[in-house]
Amino acid sequence: MLLDKLRLRNFRNYTALDIELFPGKNILLGNNGQGKTNIIEAVYLCGTGKSYRTSRDMELVRWGESTFYTASRFIRKNGDLLVEVAFSPERGKRIRLNGVHQDTAIDYIGAANVVIFGPDDLRIIKGGPVERRKFLDSEISAVNERYRKDLADYRRILIQRNTYLKDARHKVDSIHVKAALDVWDEQLVSVGVRIMVRRAKVIQEFSALAQNAWRDISSLGLLKLIYRPSFDVERPFLSDEQADEQGMTKKWSALFHDELVKLRQDELMRGVTLVGPHRDDMVFTLDGTDMRAFSSQGQQRAAVLALRLAELDFIRSEMGEDAILLLDDVSSELDPEKRAHLWKYIDRGIQTVITTTDEKIVDELSEPGKIFLVQAGSVQEAN
Repeated sequence: MLLDKLRLRNFRNYTALDIELFPGKNILLGNNGQGKTNIIEAVYLCGTGKSYRTSRDMELVRWGESTFYTASRFIRKNGDLLVEVAFSPERGKRIRLNGVHQDTAIDYIGAANVVIFGPDDLRIIKGGPVERRKFLDSEISAVNERYRKDLADYRRILIQRNTYLKDARHKVDSIHVKAALDVWDEQLVSVGVRIMVRRAKVIQEFSALAQNAWRDISSLGLLKLIYRPSFDVERPFLSDEQADEQGMTKKWSALFHDELVKLRQDELMRGVTLVGPHRDDMVFTLDGTDMRAFSSQGQQRAAVLALRLAELDFIRSEMGEDAILLLDDVSSELDPEKRAHLWKYIDRGIQTVITTTDEKIVDELSEPGKIFLVQAGSVQEAN
């Protein structure tokens, strides 16, 4: 997949911008605060339907304006794709694919694939479980329609179950409450275990891919990603055989149900569901130790980079084509040795958009493609 053209209107600090990107490396060069990251953000928005910097769409609107518009033309193996994302206070955010309005985010996810590596990525390791679940759900949803539907169903069931728990808080011993929760539990387990099994399988795949990337980035240590469900289970995944997946689904369903029964009184007292995929976690270990607690920031950065490269490999294996790689301020995030490994990786032909303040980055790259000079919301292609 390639990004051919990008158009911005009243987006962040851009009044109007139209650029054509190179199929290989694209460098956005300029001082801090000039609008380089805003371009990366716009590409990510068109690729995923959301910003990676804010959850408030109004913040994407240029100061003094009330609306924004972005458009990207992606070249995919199954045909060109025009993505348009617009916002107005009256109608909110609207997304169109090849001119067709998308009613829900589920309809849009997976239309275009982008991978970003930037300064905020350390939160995947250093942040709380919600950051790692967000990463995991985003990656699986982008390539698996069933998963994103299961995720939407689970969230709906969870909200309804929590509402019922709050309403039934003072009826702990009621037979009717027990019967109703039995029904809710069955629904929660049925959908929740499908999510857990898919997560376990994908984390196993990511762990192998990330270790391969880690071996190139840093020859020291063994990097692993480990799935941590919210209740005790045995080894997550034994093989890729469907029979094992079915067996794990059956066993985990029983364990999940037993845990809900055991915690029922506590859940009724607190009015919230205490166990399930919404409380799962993923742990990064280096030689068996938790990287969140025992690794240096440099090691954590290298691990996140390995994760992003694993993400590219995962998308290629699932979708049959490369994602677009976005590298935000990579010169401040990685030392020259790690950058050299990264440049070697993207030399395989991955379309990349790189923001930097350092002209030396251009010299490090083989065949840098296009260089764009960014200054105060103006972009000029260097000769």
